[in-house]
Amino acid sequence: LIGTMNLTKRLEVETEGVGVGGIRLKTTGNAVVLLGGPAGLPSEMAKDAGGARYAAIELLERLGCAWLWPGPSGKIVPRHTTVVVDPLDLRYTPSIGARHIRWHDWSDRAEAGLKHFGITREQMQAWQKESQERRHPEIATREDLKPLHWIHWQRLGGQMPNFGHAGMGLRDGDEQLKKHPEWFALQADGTRDQGGDSRWCLCLSNPDLIAHVADDIIRQVNQDPSIVIVSLDANDGGGNTGQCLCDRCRALDPPDAPKVQLMTFGTRMNSNAPARARKMMEIPSLTDRMVWYWSRVAERVAKVHPNLKLGISCYSLWTHPPLREKIHPNLVCRWAPTEVDELKGWRQAGLRQTFWRPNVLLFNRRDGKLKSFVGPIVKAMNTFADAGLRQTDFDSIQHNWITAGLSYYAAARLTWNPRLTMDAILEDYARHGFGPAAKPIKEYWCRVEELSRVGVRIQHETPGDYRYTPEVVAELRGFLKAAETAAAGDPAILERIAFLRMGLNYTELHETLDDLARRARAGEAGVDLVRARRLLDLHRLVLQDLMINHQNMALGVPLLIWGTGGFAKWAPLSPTPFKLSDESLTQRVFDLRYGQTGHEDSLAAMFKAFGMESAP
Repeated sequence: LIGTMNLTKRLEVETEGVGVGGIRLKTTGNAVVLLGGPAGLPSEMAKDAGGARYAAIELLERLGCAWLWPGPSGKIVPRHTTVVVDPLDLRYTPSIGARHIRWHDWSDRAEAGLKHFGITREQMQAWQKESQERRHPEIATREDLKPLHWIHWQRLGGQMPNFGHAGMGLRDGDEQLKKHPEWFALQADGTRDQGGDSRWCLCLSNPDLIAHVADDIIRQVNQDPSIVIVSLDANDGGGNTGQCLCDRCRALDPPDAPKVQLMTFGTRMNSNAPARARKMMEIPSLTDRMVWYWSRVAERVAKVHPNLKLGISCYSLWTHPPLREKIHPNLVCRWAPTEVDELKGWRQAGLRQTFWRPNVLLFNRRDGKLKSFVGPIVKAMNTFADAGLRQTDFDSIQHNWITAGLSYYAAARLTWNPRLTMDAILEDYARHGFGPAAKPIKEYWCRVEELSRVGVRIQHETPGDYRYTPEVVAELRGFLKAAETAAAGDPAILERIAFLRMGLNYTELHETLDDLARRARAGEAGVDLVRARRLLDLHRLVLQDLMINHQNMALGVPLLIWGTGGFAKWAPLSPTPFKLSDESLTQRVFDLRYGQTGHEDSLAAMFKAFGMESAP
């Protein structure tokens, strides 16, 4: 019985005590009852469309169903002649009311990436459609196999008031700069010129600025009483100008606060120096001045609109908690860092309303290589679960499923239950998807997780000194080979193992080219540029094959090309690193005799898959 009806009422199965987005499952007599929670909560949350669908998914997962990644190979539906439902009496409401992970569909960045291919979005989509119909004719008519359903299965959903970057609440900053230059950040060169950048910074200690911003917010809400939150958030990245260096603003920064690096317009050493030279300087954390400004605005607004929320971010040069200032209760914080060690200090300063807006899922957007950061995501979500997290907004799933899919999966599972452990997520992923091969698959991902932690600053995406050496690649191949042996005779599991192996193959190829480019850039003798050119050709064919024949749901190719500038980092190997040396090779991507299967276990096998002679 799905959804509330007369029969469920007669069976006395109700949703009392179940909140928005919640589920109620109960076995009674010869019935299994699946109900969803109420449609919404007054003034706090918009309608959640999950309802009984979430309850149905819960039951299916208890029966062994799962969906690890988009597409048919990631969907697990066990076959049983008899389905047995154990006794159930479950009420569950997700503590995170708005569970959001950004799902990249298309953008100007992807469009720019395709230009390096010399093709258009329309061409790509036409090729993908043709490939699907030729290689998998059954998929074209299967509505249940379309990729976006992964989002629904993971029970991402719910809505709460959101906000974005907003210049600290000052609207029309470019116009205000002409009228009130004193409202803008003083630079090291003595000017308040923002360099023509629309992401301007402000002189936060200026009382007239505070009054103007607060009064403007009051006017906005007077005109539209339905507004429940207004952003006081800074401009994204703080602009290119740097924060204010005036004496009043700097007096708001505790001298004993942790030090941060500020970029500002430096003073000219002489008349011939560039007028707007940049300069880095070390200063105390800016959190206290930010909190001082936000709270002053909030105090003024609260006198007229006491229930209005004001959005801020823990971000950039104000990540460390404040030392002196207290956070106004109407401030809602968007937490941007992956790390959550500083959250305790923010809460001690009065922060009570938080949602997590991390960039952690972007960790391999600049190279697409194999990485896993399940551990940091788990640590953050477990911490936030105790801190009353009500909303997530992950940026973002860019469809590098063969190399980052476990982290995508973990983030989604944690939004539904933020108290899951890393072991529980990995066991769920491996047991559901790989059955008898679960142990080597867990070992594979644990090793990748370990490699991903070495020398990588997650928040800033700075690669460290770890490398997928031939020895490490051989070790990882051993785990996948052991998984194949354990799963022998099960074509569905073998297909999933092949899917993962494509990620390892791509990583080995990319890492090999990185190493050659590094050596060439350093001027090392003996770098084989002929071999490099063959590897670059193979790389181009691999990406085109993944984009066309694997529907961009193995690796998000257009975004990856954009993120690497057409793989400009390999310019020491070739002036045109992303251009085929023989354009006729591209036709092999459309030939059913060629292309990756995921069973290739070496670079030589990858060359063979495209009918190419192996590189020397």
